[in-house]
Amino acid sequence: MEQSGKHRIRWSKFFTFFITSLFLFFLLCGCTYYNTFYNAKKSFKAGEKAQEKASANRRKAAGKSHYETAIKKASKVLAFHPKSKWADDALFLIGRAYFNMGEYAKAKRKFEELLASFPKSKLADDSRYFISLCYYNSEEQLEAITMLRDFLQSKEIGKRRKAEASFMLGGIYFEREEYSDAISYYQKVLNEFDPDTLAAKTQFLIGECFWMRKDYSDARQAFADVEKYSPSTDLLFDSKFKEGECCYMLGEYQKGMEIYEKLSKDEKFSTKLPSIKLKVAEGFYFLDELCLAMEEYYDITESYPRTEESAKAYFQLGQIYQDRFGELDQARQMYEKCKNESSRSEIAKQALAQIANISKIEEYKSQLSDEETADPGKPLFLLGELYLTQMNQPDSALTEYLALADQFPQSEYAPKSLYAAAWILQNIKHDTVEAEEIYRRLLAEYPESDYQKPALEFLNASVESFALETDNAEWFYQKAEELLFEEHQVDSAMALYDLIIEQFPHSQYASKSAFAKAWTMEHFANPGDSTVVLAYQEVIDNYPESEYAQEARIKLGFSRRTQPTKPPAREVLVEEEQDTTTSELPDTSGPQIPKAPTPLKRGQFVYPETEILSGIKGAVVLKIRIEFDGTVSEAEVVNSLENPWIDEAAKKAALETTFDPEKIDMMQLGGWFLYTVEVKPPDTSDDSKLDQGDWKH
Repeated sequence: MEQSGKHRIRWSKFFTFFITSLFLFFLLCGCTYYNTFYNAKKSFKAGEKAQEKASANRRKAAGKSHYETAIKKASKVLAFHPKSKWADDALFLIGRAYFNMGEYAKAKRKFEELLASFPKSKLADDSRYFISLCYYNSEEQLEAITMLRDFLQSKEIGKRRKAEASFMLGGIYFEREEYSDAISYYQKVLNEFDPDTLAAKTQFLIGECFWMRKDYSDARQAFADVEKYSPSTDLLFDSKFKEGECCYMLGEYQKGMEIYEKLSKDEKFSTKLPSIKLKVAEGFYFLDELCLAMEEYYDITESYPRTEESAKAYFQLGQIYQDRFGELDQARQMYEKCKNESSRSEIAKQALAQIANISKIEEYKSQLSDEETADPGKPLFLLGELYLTQMNQPDSALTEYLALADQFPQSEYAPKSLYAAAWILQNIKHDTVEAEEIYRRLLAEYPESDYQKPALEFLNASVESFALETDNAEWFYQKAEELLFEEHQVDSAMALYDLIIEQFPHSQYASKSAFAKAWTMEHFANPGDSTVVLAYQEVIDNYPESEYAQEARIKLGFSRRTQPTKPPAREVLVEEEQDTTTSELPDTSGPQIPKAPTPLKRGQFVYPETEILSGIKGAVVLKIRIEFDGTVSEAEVVNSLENPWIDEAAKKAALETTFDPEKIDMMQLGGWFLYTVEVKPPDTSDDSKLDQGDWKH
């Protein structure tokens, strides 16, 4: 009995030892993988600190070694303890590390792995948010928009995270220049969610959206409201500065100056004083207080030498001497000082351009007095283009264009100058009355110019009605020839000949039309009776002294031809059959149409949904008119893909394209260019792609 009791005591001690050892083993294991994860987090935080200290252009590379260490340690937790409570944390940390290093594809895979393996993890919503950020940073905006919008619909996500998602959506739409949608999401941040530290920045961005829409009244109010949200000192200054700019844009110069005067007296903004003084000087300029403006600019150059602000002050002084006083030598001196004051600044580059422009002005003016100039209108035209496209002086440009049309009406640049003058009045000065007068003059004096179509569009008139209004019988005659010889519409041509005879009885084209009508009957209608004879006799009776009466007499055998004469109407040209198997640019022998330069902003080609199954791809070549501000006003298909819907989509893309006018030869602005739109069917393999209009409000 005693021996049995001892035996039980031994087993009890052994069992206690075993349980204790087993507990210590699991505790040790748990401590081991927890320590591994703890060290991973430590390395991750070190990476974040390194990035915070780095400059913007080196931020992604700054913490790389720390992030790589964090990834290795977190990966050990997953490899040896895949079911532990730290597994989802490890996956999330790896995803964040890749994200911070800018490796968005790898980051997205880790976040997606977390969602697949641990759908109920507390980190699931954060993972979805970071997946949307991965899409955004990978320039897959539509996917980012879809995820963020779904994110906002979830009832499980807190208002703080929703505020961040809505803020991100506002930023995406801002980048897409869809400012109404951007404002909508920024306002959600403020009104529906918990903005916390985002509030002041969000309010400022609402102001920026209105500013970009040129809605300066609402922008001013939005910038003024930033102060309600306890902004940082820098953000407060930026908002007040922009508020003042809005006042200037609204023509409320005194109110704007009051804002800048108040900023200049606030010690918090003492380091911003040079830029504030620039705005005060600008206000004096707007109020036409040139002496006070120049005094302020000179004070900036003396008080803050060798700064970008002093360079800007010298540049503005150059503008005043050039634009307001016409003193080009003095202006050149100011631009030279600007260039030397801050040689690497953007304003220095502009000063160099202005120096070059002044040299061109002097060169063109010298050409005006050169009697050997082939076309004396050319220097005036070049001066106008220089003032308009390079120097932003539309009034000076308008003067030169109109002087050209008045002094040198026979110049090849005269119709283009009238068009440029009308364009300035219409689009810059918004003087539609004066613009209409110039457009009517253009049509009356140069009815066959390339600028007939935009002039008629502005006048909201048809070519026919304007031809009647201006007694332009020539246009109707040419149209009749086109209908007869190119389109083979005999009846329509005959109708136009009758119109000319009736509406323009005293025009030289009346006798010509009567003869052309008889000739057309003879060669195209061939009635087989006396109708043709009677038509030629009418030419003799009604226009006996005209050259066409003599031709009619010869036709009827009343007289003989003394020498060969050309046919009265142009000969029918037999066109060669075109080879439609190739898709090359049209022959531009004769006056060459230049190729358009690389666009500043390329219009997006949207493949017509009804044509997707056709699989058509290739290129549509168009003839486009590039205006003086770089926009495209007209587009005509030159080389088609034989599909009207695709051609129309290409035309729309061309019309939405813009160019940098400074990169186009001045002589070519306002003229035609060849432009190619690439046509490629969309990839329909991924059905999850967002439909074109699905994400837009």
